Amino acid sequence: MKSTRSIRLFVLYGWLAIACTNNDVNKPFDCNNSYLTLTLVSKQDASGCKAIDGSLVVAGSFGKPPYDYSVNGGVFQTNPQFGSLGAGTYSVEVKDANGCKKSIDVVIDAANSTLNATRVVVNNSQCAAPNGSITVTGTGGKPPYFYLFGIGGFTPNNVLSNIKEGTYNVVVKDSEDCLKSFGVVVGRENMGIKYSTQIKPIFDLSCNVPNCHGAGTGPRDWTVFANVSSQKDRIKLRTGNRTMPIIGNGISALTQTQIDLIACWVDDGALNN
Repeated sequence: MKSTRSIRLFVLYGWLAIACTNNDVNKPFDCNNSYLTLTLVSKQDASGCKAIDGSLVVAGSFGKPPYDYSVNGGVFQTNPQFGSLGAGTYSVEVKDANGCKKSIDVVIDAANSTLNATRVVVNNSQCAAPNGSITVTGTGGKPPYFYLFGIGGFTPNNVLSNIKEGTYNVVVKDSEDCLKSFGVVVGRENMGIKYSTQIKPIFDLSCNVPNCHGAGTGPRDWTVFANVSSQKDRIKLRTGNRTMPIIGNGISALTQTQIDLIACWVDDGALNN
């Protein structure tokens, strides 16, 4: 009798173990923990400005195989090689068996074109009203030149102004429809956001109140600068996604200008200035 009971318990525990294991297996994979990588193996430039004989080969790794590949948002395929490409910039993406994705940009040039460009960059040094800029001047090829900044159409305008820090894709085209693509990085200068006069008043109005981050709330007390400083990244994240402050009881949502000021102050180093 005791032996039969032991067997039943063993079977029950074994079934529970399998069920728990299966449940873990079925949980969606968190792609934030993925090391999936996409690498350019080789590329062949187009033979001319209007030719479509360029090609590229990529390879996925460090994810969960099998891998599928796509170019410019097209249908995924198992073949990592793409052909019949004209000159231009191509966004190549890999997807693994976990559903995680990774992308890179690959530039296919026109082999016989001398088209190029010079770039002058002004870094962004203002928070609420960005003042970064990119000035591009076409060289080589056959003028006149036309310019494309990110999205939209080609225009003779060679300046992109009032922009934030970041990487911008720029394309130059000449009169023979030759293209030259490149990424331009706009940097960030210290914006001089003042905690005492620009950030603390926001916190005092919307956060440093009873039952929130007011005086006497221990580590959550934002009237103590050390507590604010230790939470700076979390503050930037939660104000940016508008999950903080909690609206109600006289507390209103932050304006976009206030959110931008907080983010700029954190990026400046969260100084007690």
